[in-house]
Amino acid sequence: MKSRFITAMDLLQEEASKGDLTLRRVFQLLGEEGHAMLVLFFCLPFLQPIPIPGLSTPLGIMISVVAFFLYLQRPPWLPKRFENVKLSSELVIKVSEVAEKIWTYVSRIVKERLTFFHDLWFFRMVNLVVFVINAALLSLPLPIPFSNTVPAVGIILCAIGHMEKDGVFILFSYLWCLIVASFFATLAMGAINFV
Repeated sequence: MKSRFITAMDLLQEEASKGDLTLRRVFQLLGEEGHAMLVLFFCLPFLQPIPIPGLSTPLGIMISVVAFFLYLQRPPWLPKRFENVKLSSELVIKVSEVAEKIWTYVSRIVKERLTFFHDLWFFRMVNLVVFVINAALLSLPLPIPFSNTVPAVGIILCAIGHMEKDGVFILFSYLWCLIVASFFATLAMGAINFV
């Protein structure tokens, strides 16, 4: 039996084969499947080292918005100004195919454990901070390799942890934040020295 995630990715591919998709349509297709799935899908284009011009800012904002509604335990909401932002059919198909391959491996190790990282109010707040800070860094239009990838990994780890109530993945996302902080601190120091 196919997992809920794989089924959702197949649905996206089927829709994308008919043409480009708006963010509103992606929300319609994945919104009912959960916030973490939307966040995960929005992060996958950034798993390659080269920043994607014009995409990181709107998707970074979307990740923050979805994470906020995840924290409130309410259905995802999309601001009207982003409803008609288009994702190319080629990008959607490629990202969903990569997502399926990644999930094939992840599903072997992910499981429900240390659920207090998912359930307790305090950790839900910490998780929101992880999502929002990483999404803010991801949204920066920096023409620097891996500047989108590094924060995207932290978001993906936390999103997988939320999808499956796997506290180990959520804990890894906290630890990954140390790498994110080091990466951007190094960039900032380099910029200051250059100036």
